[in-house]
Amino acid sequence: NFEVIVIENNSTDPATAAYYKKLPDRYDRARVVTYKGGFNFSRINNFGRKYAAGKYLLLLNNDVEVINGDWLTQMVGECSQPGVGICGAMLYYPDDTIQHAGIITGLGGYAGHSHKYHKRGGSGYMFRLATVQDFSAVTAACLLVRTAVYDEVHGLDEEFTVAYNDVDFCLRVRDAGYRIVWTPYAELYHYESKSRGSDENDPAKKARFDAEHDRLYAVHGRDNILHDPYYSPSLSLDYEDFRESGDLRNLK
Repeated sequence: NFEVIVIENNSTDPATAAYYKKLPDRYDRARVVTYKGGFNFSRINNFGRKYAAGKYLLLLNNDVEVINGDWLTQMVGECSQPGVGICGAMLYYPDDTIQHAGIITGLGGYAGHSHKYHKRGGSGYMFRLATVQDFSAVTAACLLVRTAVYDEVHGLDEEFTVAYNDVDFCLRVRDAGYRIVWTPYAELYHYESKSRGSDENDPAKKARFDAEHDRLYAVHGRDNILHDPYYSPSLSLDYEDFRESGDLRNLK
């Protein structure tokens, strides 16, 4: 019921090429397509979409590992509901703390992950770690979207090379009238940036990152980013653990 499209982008390990040759023997609906050029997450996924034939597109990083066998069934089940355009998953770091449980805009001034570093297995703030719910955005490391919706909003914005492309994409899908749903019943490990490396210590990558968060404000408006409708104004924008805001903004 599904196809696997591997988008090859500048791999150098001979073991990777050897694996590609064996892939069709393992699964006859898997194939490799080659994207030539520097790393641009948005452009790479838009390129891969050209080869996809399904009703749904799953954007899936190469640095994730599936935990539960019915993860994709759970995501399709949510994404097929009336009005839903996108479904995101629960992602853990290898130490079984949370990497992603939905994205809240405004955290850190731009966007952050709900319950980041919270221990796996808890129910979280107001049971939000154990409840299927709407969010403003979910990470594209594991994101299921209706193909028609992806095409309707013209895919990912290629000006967002690495950062915030998923936030921008989800906000545009939401603006088009669709809901963004997250489910805790699709679980995967995310070895974040394992293949790319971190941007923090590279001046050129840091400059690109700064330009991308400036673009997020330019496209969606600073006020819209800082006021997520799925996050209480009494909660902090400086932390990802749902603690009370130090200034209780907007409360009289």
